[in-house]
Amino acid sequence: MLRITTLRVGSCRVPAAAAGLPDRGKVMLPALAHFIETGKTTLLVDCGYGDAFFVATEKFPGRAYRLVTPVVLPPEEHLTKQLPHLPDRVVLTHMHGDHVAGLMDLPDHIPVSASHDAIAHLRGLSTLGATLAACPHYLRDGILKRTPQAIENHPVVATGLAQFPYGNDLTDTGDVITISLPGHGVGQIGIWLPAAATFLIADAAYSCGALRSGRLPPAFVLATLGNAKAYRDTFNRLRALMQARPDISFIPSHCRECAP
Repeated sequence: MLRITTLRVGSCRVPAAAAGLPDRGKVMLPALAHFIETGKTTLLVDCGYGDAFFVATEKFPGRAYRLVTPVVLPPEEHLTKQLPHLPDRVVLTHMHGDHVAGLMDLPDHIPVSASHDAIAHLRGLSTLGATLAACPHYLRDGILKRTPQAIENHPVVATGLAQFPYGNDLTDTGDVITISLPGHGVGQIGIWLPAAATFLIADAAYSCGALRSGRLPPAFVLATLGNAKAYRDTFNRLRALMQARPDISFIPSHCRECAP
């Protein structure tokens, strides 16, 4: 039986308006990771923050990242303090620091998967470019050292979702299907879990409330963090799916109502 455990692995402080949230001023947003047990294998989707984030952002240019989005990581929220056991595989939805830093707390032998575009983009980043891409070079190097594999190596299958008809079957059982969610960063993917009717949508929206209301982050934020046009298209397709399939649970990676 499929089981999903959502973990809060640190939080960051951001202007609410930048995340498309109705709050005033700044808010703390959780960095969520998801431990998935299928009965045959275990997967960890994203890794949240970790000590590596603070190493990577100690000096400039990486420090600029920490100044823009101050991070809190209480000891009890460290990834390794929360995992029931080590996963068989780690899946990174995209390569931003708040999704990858916790990976450095895990043993090197655990396989890592991400989209081909995300991996290729990471390999081509300079030191400054890595910071501008929200993955300072210390984190970039730590990911690439693990030789991440492309999810596109897995079979293409039908998802049963009209707005996102095809994905890659990560476990060859139909239990865990990766779906392209372009617009935020480079090569972002989501995870569709048909048996649980659950869609992990990474940063394609910052909250379920934003999807329900159709509230997008400002255009300059979308353009800074990726492709604004592609983000709007993905967001609108997710919103249409939410309206058409009220049985599906949507889990954005920084949604406060989804956090444990």
